[in-house]
Amino acid sequence: MLGFFKPTIPQHSSGEKLLQMPALVLHDLSGRVVDLQQQRGKVLFINFWATWCPPCLGEMPSINTLYEKIKGSPNIVFVSIDVDNKLEKSTLFLKNKGYQFPVYGGDLGPLPEQIYSYSIPTTLVVDKRGFVVFNHTNRANYADDDFVQYLTMLSKQ
Repeated sequence: MLGFFKPTIPQHSSGEKLLQMPALVLHDLSGRVVDLQQQRGKVLFINFWATWCPPCLGEMPSINTLYEKIKGSPNIVFVSIDVDNKLEKSTLFLKNKGYQFPVYGGDLGPLPEQIYSYSIPTTLVVDKRGFVVFNHTNRANYADDDFVQYLTMLSKQ
């Protein structure tokens, strides 16, 4: 994909201090609740976006491709967050584009700025222990094979 950043796979040293993902409770359009604290033991791919954000829309095809590649993994949870919390609009938008990944909303107020600075798109990866091991702001090609392997490797650790 021309013009898209290839996400840099982080290399963390054993003594490096990582940020713990704080509590965050989300819901989908049907009211199903996802508590990220209850997802410990799984890798979380979290993407913050909005329907009006051109860089967000630009990376969505790669996010959908990533979702298609990982959706069968029981140890990876895919969390797409509509920052406007207008789930009827964002769910319809995804459906009209043919994207398969789920969308959630909720109160993002409790998130510290080091984790989410209200810039979109922002993508996080949280490891099985609950630490943020990847934090990228701006669009990227998440369907890249190296990134898929990174998520898969984290899910097997």
